[in-house]
Amino acid sequence: MTDLRRAAPRTSRIAVALGVVVALFLLAPLAVVLPVAFSADSFLVFPPQQWSTRWFTEVLADPAWLEAIGLSARIAAGATVLATVAGTAAAFALRRVRRGRRALRTLMLAPLVVPQLVLALGLYLAVDDLGGRAGLGTLLVGQAVLATPVVYLAVAAGLAGVDPALTRAARSLGHTWPSALLRVELPLVVRSVVGSAVLAFGLCFDESVLAYYLSPPGRETLPTRIWLDAGQSASPAIAAVSSLVIGLAVVLLGVSVLVTTRRKRVR
Repeated sequence: MTDLRRAAPRTSRIAVALGVVVALFLLAPLAVVLPVAFSADSFLVFPPQQWSTRWFTEVLADPAWLEAIGLSARIAAGATVLATVAGTAAAFALRRVRRGRRALRTLMLAPLVVPQLVLALGLYLAVDDLGGRAGLGTLLVGQAVLATPVVYLAVAAGLAGVDPALTRAARSLGHTWPSALLRVELPLVVRSVVGSAVLAFGLCFDESVLAYYLSPPGRETLPTRIWLDAGQSASPAIAAVSSLVIGLAVVLLGVSVLVTTRRKRVR
């Protein structure tokens, strides 16, 4: 027992050190992208020789970039709504399933392990076999498929902390199962639903593989636009757009924290 107590602080220090290394590795690209976004140079140079906000001005004044940002936002919003509804419904449904729950859960998580290229090709061929033509609608559905498992996992984790006795008590008081779900269970996991919706939107907004293969010509989403622009010119505008995406992610996370904190105070 004494040996375990002596080993525990050493193990925690190693874990903290590894965590710091991983965090630095993940944040290193930001330390490069953000300064380059404020560069006055005409090409990607690090560290920047001069500082300026010219590239943010050019991006926000360029109709092509604005159209790509708006298109990505609209598709991501639609996919987020579908994924949030589907993932939340699946979490509540599988909570009530007794037989075959493991198989159904595996099926729900399948989009996380299927390569996105395979999913894009499958969607394209499926729409083609049905006599249609892949486009923005197909892209929206594909991104919703990718985001649904994320929503499901978050909501299922929230439901794991909800005592099933609360639902049984509500049913014994005369509530039907839809009423018990909407008035008892759903309010208890609304924080998980909001958080999962934020994650789903970020995932869909930044998704590139499906967008590249399913977007119609001339209707590029933001990730596709960045990819095409990077292949043509090494302009700091790419870093500026990437910085805007990072800022959007920070704002979304901040809104999520404010919503969940406010709800917690109300309770």
